[in-house]
Amino acid sequence: MYANIGWLALLGASFLIEVLARFRSTRTPTLAQLGAALATRVPGRVILLLLWLFVGLHLFARYTFPRH
Repeated sequence: MYANIGWLALLGASFLIEVLARFRSTRTPTLAQLGAALATRVPGRVILLLLWLFVGLHLFARYTFPRH
């Protein structure tokens, strides 16, 4: 239950960051701009790949395997 709340909080925070970055004149980049900036160099690509694997495997394991 706490894990679900954590994932929902993470999703809500990313949505809030995206909305604020698009509709306010702040220096906060959108999530697409942040991802593009990270993907320009090899260490950033490795970080994005590891993050993608971590989130993908955790969501796959949580929502596809039956609970015991």
